[in-house]
Parts: sequence; structure tokens; C-alpha cells
Amino acid sequence: MFEFAGLRFRPLEKEDLKLLHVWENDSELMMYSRSEPLNMVTMAQLEERFAEWTKNEKNLLFIVENMESNEPIGFASIRREVWGNVPGADVGTYIGKKELWEKGFGKRITVALLEMSFMHLGLEHCQAWSVEYNTRAHRALESCGFKKGGVERNTVYVAGRKWGSFHFDILQEEYMNIRMNLLKSVLRDEVDGYLEKIGPNLKPAR
Repeated sequence: MFEFAGLRFRPLEKEDLKLLHVWENDSELMMYSRSEPLNMVTMAQLEERFAEWTKNEKNLLFIVENMESNEPIGFASIRREVWGNVPGADVGTYIGKKELWEKGFGKRITVALLEMSFMHLGLEHCQAWSVEYNTRAHRALESCGFKKGGVERNTVYVAGRKWGSFHFDILQEEYMNIRMNLLKSVLRDEVDGYLEKIGPNLKPAR
């Protein structure tokens, strides 16, 4: 498990599929996280996906818990890949508890994913995708140092029209340049304790 900014990231277990079944059949939630309001995933389909996910050790899939209440609030993932000879990952998250939207949880989760990716997994590049109309996600990504790299035009059809898919990415060295400011913004007075816990001079693995 990984704990950061009041959040606990624990591995997705088969018992969590009941919770995912609720979240991934919520049309509003899926409109923003999957760009598919009419997702309608069956439990059998989720079980098949879980079996495929667990076969690939490069996929790190998490249930995100609020440590204060010990309740699950969302899902997050780091899907590792090598592009050419550069180790990287596709990172993503959604907050299943919609009453927590726009309360800063997206930024906290995203910084945690970058900490794991760059400080513990030795990755050099992270990317994320978001549908054109999800401006809340765009703000969260950009506040964490991601840069918009491009657009795949007219790849999503929602609410009677076509939308683009926005691509964002961040390099390891870009993250390291802003890391302390990001940690201070999400950890506040807990930043020194966090750095002491993981090692204040820890450098990304090579």
C-alpha cells in the first residue's frame, strides 16, 4: 500500500468488483471518466477484465481510500509501458464518490501517482488522456505539471455531438523541477514528515 496526503492506495482485489460495478454503471461518472455514459458493465465482464488485469504485472490498479474515514472514494491506475526504450506509464483516476468532486482530491491522487511513478518505479514519462469537455480533469492535470501535447479529433460521441480526446504528458525532469512546490501544496504541514519517511535525498531509480 502507498499512503499520501490522507489517502491510501491499496491493490484492487476481486472483492472490490462489486464497488466497481456500481461506479462503472453510473452514467454521469462514466461520462467524465470513460467518455461513455452508457457503459453498462456487467459483473461477468468486470470479472473477465480483472482476470486480464492481474495477468499483467505492469498494471498497478488501486482502490483509493480516505484514511480519515477508511472508505473507498475512487479508482486509480499506473499502466507501465516502454515507448522505444523510454520507460513510462499511462496514469488515470476517477473519484467514485461524486460528493467529493471539486474538493481537491483529483490533484492529491494525481501527485501521488506521479510520486509512485517517478520516485519509486523509476519511470521517465507519464501520460494521461481526457475527453475535451472534462475541463475539471484538465485543470487537475495542468496543476500537477502535465502539458497538453495534442488532440485526437472527433474520437468521442456524447450528448449528440463529437468531441476530441486531449493528450497530456509530463517528463520526470519536469516533475522534479516542481516537485517540492507540489508536495507543499497538497501535504502542507505534513511535507517534512513525508520526506523524512521516504528519505529527503531520495532520487529516482535508474
